[in-house]
Order: sequence, then structure tokens, then C-alpha cells
Amino acid sequence: MSDTPVSGGSDEQPQHHEAARVPTAPDYVVHHVDEKAVTVDWFFGDRRVGTKLTQLALVLIGWFFVILPVVITTSALVHRNDDDGGWWGYHEGFVMWEVTMLFLGILLVLFVVGFLALHLLDASGRRTREQTTTYDEERLALRLEVAGSWYADKFGPADLRKQQTRVHIEPYGDIETYELRGRYRSFGAE
Repeated sequence: MSDTPVSGGSDEQPQHHEAARVPTAPDYVVHHVDEKAVTVDWFFGDRRVGTKLTQLALVLIGWFFVILPVVITTSALVHRNDDDGGWWGYHEGFVMWEVTMLFLGILLVLFVVGFLALHLLDASGRRTREQTTTYDEERLALRLEVAGSWYADKFGPADLRKQQTRVHIEPYGDIETYELRGRYRSFGAE
């Protein structure tokens, strides 16, 4: 087992002391987005302290208004039969709670029964679908042959790629869908 990287279908080993050569982007890459531009987290990034404090205040206010209704509702339900306990307690609120829970329970049962029925229908039709050929076998064989030969041209023979611990692919050296479709088109396997 060798730790040598496989690249580009050639037998040459990459030289680590040479300057890294970055190939140009293929013609279908029309817009380049820098990763730093889309992964900026302003709260933890290099921003002014005032902006961070404002954001922290808004986060705390938001969490307060998320947790407050849960605490009030839980307190009311726990102290439902106590006249002095709980934050609030009125009959209409408890009736509304019971109706809501009943509605959600019925909805849950409908979802479980519906998805069980869909699963049973799928399982009953699976055997028929497995016995039916829904693709052109010759076209698939041609496409697999075209893709396999292209992969071998790009990344070397299959016996040299097996059990590799490292595979080095140059930038824009990976297989793109557009290139593969073009290759299928040129071999008539579209």
C-alpha cells in the first residue's frame, strides 16, 4: 500500500518545494464567491463593541419573549386546581388548552395513520417495481463505460487508486456535471 497521491492520470509525483500552480477556472464557472464572504459571523467577528452589545441585547430580549409564555403556561397548568397558585388561571384558557391538545392529538393520529398507509402502499408495489426495468440497459452500460474511461484518464487506473490514504486533486480538477454531460453528448449516450 502506497501513500503517494494520485493526480490527473499522470505518473509524475507532485513536487512540494515548487510553487503551487492554480489552474484557471473552467468556462462554466462564471462567478467566484470567496468563502470568507459567506461565512462571516458578525457577532464573533471583528466588529465594534457597541454593535456586539446591541446584538446581545436583542438576543436576550428575544429569548425572554420565547421563554416567558412557556413559563406562564406551565405554571398555570401545574396550579390548575389551586385558587392561589399560578400566574393566571381562567376557565376559558384551560378549555382552549384542552381543545388545542385534542386537535394536535387528532392531527398526530392522522399523520401516523396516513404515513403508515403510504408505507404499506409503497411496500405492496415495491415487488412490481423491482421486476420492471425502467431504464435503457444499453444506454446505461455506454454511460458507465464513458464515465469510467474518463475517470481513469483523469485520475489514473483503478488499480492504482484502490486503498489510497490520500488523493490529491488539483483545483478545478474534480469531475463536474457539465463536463460529464458534454462527454455523454459527444459519445451519443445523452
